[in-house]
Amino acid sequence: YVSWSDAKGYDDCEEFMWWKNKDWGKKKEWKDKDREDNAVEDDNNNEDDVVDDDNNVDDDGGDDNKNKDGWRGHHGHHKHHKHQSKYGSSRGRKSRCSGKPLPLSRVCARHECPKFERLNISGCGFEARKVLSANWTVTPIDTTNMTLGYREAFFRIFKYIRGANDQGVKIAMTVPVINKWFLDDNYQLIGGEMAFFIPSAFQGNPPIPTGDEVKVDTWDDAITYDRAFGGRRKDPEFYAKEFTTLFKALAKDEIVPFTKMVITAGYTRPGWGRQRNEVMYLDSDSV
Repeated sequence: YVSWSDAKGYDDCEEFMWWKNKDWGKKKEWKDKDREDNAVEDDNNNEDDVVDDDNNVDDDGGDDNKNKDGWRGHHGHHKHHKHQSKYGSSRGRKSRCSGKPLPLSRVCARHECPKFERLNISGCGFEARKVLSANWTVTPIDTTNMTLGYREAFFRIFKYIRGANDQGVKIAMTVPVINKWFLDDNYQLIGGEMAFFIPSAFQGNPPIPTGDEVKVDTWDDAITYDRAFGGRRKDPEFYAKEFTTLFKALAKDEIVPFTKMVITAGYTRPGWGRQRNEVMYLDSDSV
């Protein structure tokens, strides 16, 4: 059994637990719903619930924000920032519940994750981390055609880890796949980039990409504010809601993040077992 707080990595805020305000008594208590979710969770905890190895990487690259119309409405409609959401509708029935995410400890037990420290910041609805300096492989995302741009970005990274580098080596898959989305003064999308964490075995001498539009960047230590979720929701309205919830949770703690860039992170192979995805803000001092 894994509780919701253990799965997310933090305690959620009471006001975000919409199901507690529903009349579950006619059918079951909301805690029974939690037990029911965990029964499904146990059925899904197989060897495929994390991003597969580099021979079976899904071409979605673990991200959840692309569709026919592109990326808009990144962190929702909070007090100062109003975004338009011009996407098409998502497939299937939309549920308000995000689903319980796969615990980060389980994800990182199978695939290497960037080194980070959990920060002792009181509050609910988010986790604060200090992500330590490391080398990342980075490529731009053409946001003028999101579907094509995202796919092309992913396959440039994929070719790099499959040997398109000056050492000709194959590189083990790491998680998460990071996507940075850059916003203008009106909080409209102006660009994006995808990033892959270079494994520790190559951090001291990272292979140099031989493909076009791929480079190795060294990222300094950075403080991130993260909110995790599972489930199958991939539509932009859902992501906008998660960014809005994260912003509200930070506001409760009087934390003002950097809002000219938002980050999405995919840890698991889409459609395989339990999922873990995150939305993130950078701390203003980490920019």
